[in-house]
Amino acid sequence: TLRQEYISDWAKDPVDQAISLGFVPEQLQRNYGTSITRAEFCALAVRFYETVTGAAVEGRSPFQDTDDVNVEKAAYLGIVSGVGNGRFLPDAELNREQAAKLLSSLAGVLGDELPRTGAAFEDLGEISDWAREAVGQVRAAGIMSGVGEGRFAPQLKYTREQSIATIMRLYERIK
Repeated sequence: TLRQEYISDWAKDPVDQAISLGFVPEQLQRNYGTSITRAEFCALAVRFYETVTGAAVEGRSPFQDTDDVNVEKAAYLGIVSGVGNGRFLPDAELNREQAAKLLSSLAGVLGDELPRTGAAFEDLGEISDWAREAVGQVRAAGIMSGVGEGRFAPQLKYTREQSIATIMRLYERIK
């Protein structure tokens, strides 16, 4: 097996598959249960994009609070945007609604128009307006699902293993 340490049973296969396909940057091949940061998700998304398309991202969109090349590439592609005032907050932990938005955007730049459908969850009122469409899209596409009891839990932290598993679900759609 390719993994370095503990991983949830449900995540073992997709993580091993993602590593073998070259989708997972080295620094994300451990501590799978920890929250993924905004910059780490950019590293995963850009590696995935460049591997799937076979082309390096040449463009950059800079931020004042980071010079992380993967953040700049992801912003250039339109996968991520900043938080305002030229800032990105690269070390902030990603939450579920942000992950949904990034996965939806990543699918879009890869030419996969996800189904447009409402986010039908019991906690719909807790999902930010800017994330509702993306939450509905990734759910309808089978990329992300709820946390049980009809809830999406938009503010819950998103982990490395969840990020890698959902990247693999996106890959299954587009390959």
